[in-house]
Amino acid sequence: MTEILAYLLEFTGLVLLVLGYRKSNRDLLLGAALCLWFGAGIEGFVRGLLHGASGV
Repeated sequence: MTEILAYLLEFTGLVLLVLGYRKSNRDLLLGAALCLWFGAGIEGFVRGLLHGASGV
């Protein structure tokens, strides 16, 4: 499940990156950066959150 979310965020980030660059829109570029950042780190975050919630 987290892999699908990560791929979806990375794909969305790439699309926003291209659109933001072509339109010179800083808001789209910021959205792209956030999507790519969260897409790269979501798996480790969820894994750590579940590990911490299990009390181990």
